[in-house]
Amino acid sequence: LRAATMAAAAVMPVSVPTSAGTREVLDVGYPVLNLQKIDDPKVSLHQCAQKYGPQALRSIFEKLEERASKPGFEEINLSDNLIGDEGAAYLAQGLSDNAKLKRLLIPRTNIRTAGFKSLGTLIGKSPSLEMAVLSANLADAEGVEGEFSAGLSKNKSLRSLCIAACRLGDKGVQTLCDGPLKTHPKLEHVSFNYNRLEDAVCGSICKMLAVNQNLRYLELCGNSITADGAEELVKGLVANKGKLTRLGLGQNNMRLRGCKALCQHFMSAQGKSLEFLDLRHNITTYPGVVELRKMMNKPIDDDEHNKGWMINFGERQLMLNAL
Repeated sequence: LRAATMAAAAVMPVSVPTSAGTREVLDVGYPVLNLQKIDDPKVSLHQCAQKYGPQALRSIFEKLEERASKPGFEEINLSDNLIGDEGAAYLAQGLSDNAKLKRLLIPRTNIRTAGFKSLGTLIGKSPSLEMAVLSANLADAEGVEGEFSAGLSKNKSLRSLCIAACRLGDKGVQTLCDGPLKTHPKLEHVSFNYNRLEDAVCGSICKMLAVNQNLRYLELCGNSITADGAEELVKGLVANKGKLTRLGLGQNNMRLRGCKALCQHFMSAQGKSLEFLDLRHNITTYPGVVELRKMMNKPIDDDEHNKGWMINFGERQLMLNAL
């Protein structure tokens, strides 16, 4: 009983303001700070979003400073809390040169262009950061220019960067591909899903793939890449010489011609290192799927193990459907 009581005792309780005008006690002595509190089924994401705002973050770091204690967080999860640009600035200031932070999860937090500049500063000063999930915040192309790109270039530890649905557009992704993504020494996974990308960005992606030595998984799903862009991406995959092993291109507009170019690469000697290729929802059409499966020696009417969207080639997988 005594041991259980000690385990349940707060390590470093602090009182912080909520966006509702009340105060709540949080324990900031643990390595994980999780403010996405939706454990109760009665709690909605809207209620979560309205609870902890930028003032809660400011208060946390002020309380730590009052106690002469440096933040010991290894993981911070602020998902769905509307901290905004002000909160991003408090994060960058409070966690500056923090050697312990490994995972930063801040999707859907109402951070915009100015906030992304603060996040760039934070990323550049976080020597142990391995994962950053920044998705569903309205960065726009301007958000990843300047301080953000500079911080990502300075960082040497990040392995996964999720920056999906941030309205980057071709210009924003081009900025990252022409800059930090070409030379980052550790980054293995990047998600650019749902970023309003079109064919114009594929050239920059290809140039990045030609020189990048570490990227293994690139997500480009939910954009507007057509057959022309798909054929351009194949050139980048060839130049990459097999270092990229997973590629997501679902929910684009590549149609049969674009999917065929990627399937041909997947089946070629140059594409044999691709372990996963997602081509679903590219308006391939049913006759197109029949044609492609026949080309890959996986006929749709004679393959007992591959009648769904997933086509298996040993341990390799290709996702394809007619829609």
